[in-house]
Amino acid sequence: MTDVGVLLLVRHGQGSLGAANYDELSELGGRQARLVGARLAHADQSVKQVWSGSLARQRDTARMIVAELGLPPDELRADDRLDEYDHMGLLAADGTGDPFTSAVTPQARRALQPTLDEAISRWILGGADYPESHSAFTARVEAVVAELAAQPGTTMAVTSAGVIAVACARLAGLPADRWPALARVVVNTSVTTLITGRTGTHLLTFNDHAHLEADRSLITYR
Repeated sequence: MTDVGVLLLVRHGQGSLGAANYDELSELGGRQARLVGARLAHADQSVKQVWSGSLARQRDTARMIVAELGLPPDELRADDRLDEYDHMGLLAADGTGDPFTSAVTPQARRALQPTLDEAISRWILGGADYPESHSAFTARVEAVVAELAAQPGTTMAVTSAGVIAVACARLAGLPADRWPALARVVVNTSVTTLITGRTGTHLLTFNDHAHLEADRSLITYR
């Protein structure tokens, strides 16, 4: 079994929805990160490499996990191909304001997902001046996931819901435009596991968040 590679795709902890900067872990997000780190530290596996994207919510989640694993901080490596799509760029291209900052009431939070869904749908169709095309986004995600999944042993990558959804849609044989439906249900700090062997890379588990289920208030999607 030495030729088998395992890639753990961990979603970042809860961001700061309704604050001036969404790209910061909330207090709850930090707690989620420590819990998934503790879970991985007690698992029957040894994480050989730890990666994250360049976004603050990804890096900070990864740092907390690294600490729980007892690894030195310099073990964390960065690859901006693990970054989430630019949701603000999508919304700006549509002339939409910032619903992430204004989501301070239950009504505003409910309106956020439909607004984002519409922006993503237009992005997938193309035709606007987006900072990154949809095809470029899916291509860089597929490339980095393929590289990390090919590593022997267990590799962990802390990333975002869109990245995880694109990777899973491809492995499940879904059309490229079906990933947003998966992204909507990815829980903060959930673990998605890919396994690579002689027959290629396969999706083993999706969106596992058992470390949060003792307290349902820990289960969040933003």
